[in-house]
Amino acid sequence: MSRRRPGDIVLWHFQGSHFCEKARWALDWKKIPHVRQVLGASYLPRAFLRTGRGTLPVLCLGRQTIGDSTQIIEALEHYRADPSLYPEKEIDKERCLALETYFDEELGHPVRAAAFLQPLARDPKWIAGFAASGLGALQQRVFSTLAPVFCKIYRSRHGITAATAESGRVKVAAVLDRITEETQPSGYLVGDSFSVADLTAAALLASILGVPDLEYPLPEPIPASILEYRQSLAAHPSAKWVHDIYRRHREASAEIQVSSA
Repeated sequence: MSRRRPGDIVLWHFQGSHFCEKARWALDWKKIPHVRQVLGASYLPRAFLRTGRGTLPVLCLGRQTIGDSTQIIEALEHYRADPSLYPEKEIDKERCLALETYFDEELGHPVRAAAFLQPLARDPKWIAGFAASGLGALQQRVFSTLAPVFCKIYRSRHGITAATAESGRVKVAAVLDRITEETQPSGYLVGDSFSVADLTAAALLASILGVPDLEYPLPEPIPASILEYRQSLAAHPSAKWVHDIYRRHREASAEIQVSSA
């Protein structure tokens, strides 16, 4: 393993985050070598100080520090245009970006609420393990010890209640229907090639659908409530679409492995 070098492109991420998967996929699709750094509980102030937002992913790209997955992809399009995630025709690009925004808003938080309500209440140790994936042993023990407190903070921060979980399931079902409606004869959502619209929809659904060989799958044993929810979605045509998009277009990781030395 090599030491981190000055000038490396660095992605701050949570391994299990679907928004982080969106950013990772864009980096990997463009074959951009980058360092990935998993942040623990310190992520909130660190991200806020660098971007004005207390969220991940955060991409450090040259002198830019970008704290939103959509803005990260936009910056990567300028950094390395080929292969592009934006269609050439302006009308297609506008539709593509509108779908990206739709998926961010209608899947990002809703799928989290739909999937995690019961584990947050019944299996806080699993939630803590999910959040601590990729961290060192000491930080994982801290997360595990503080699991009930962490779950309360997580529920409050993301507004996860019985009502938002129910509305989340309704929204996820609507998004799956929308994907089926929008899919073109080519198999893509816009035009004849893979775009950020396809990437966003698939990235935000991959964990809950259990896409095989996902780089950072949900930790085992997965709570029964999540498995039941996954099974309830499995027969939808758009679930197969997500699996196919991953199989066809999820590039190998472009992560640079670094040592802590």
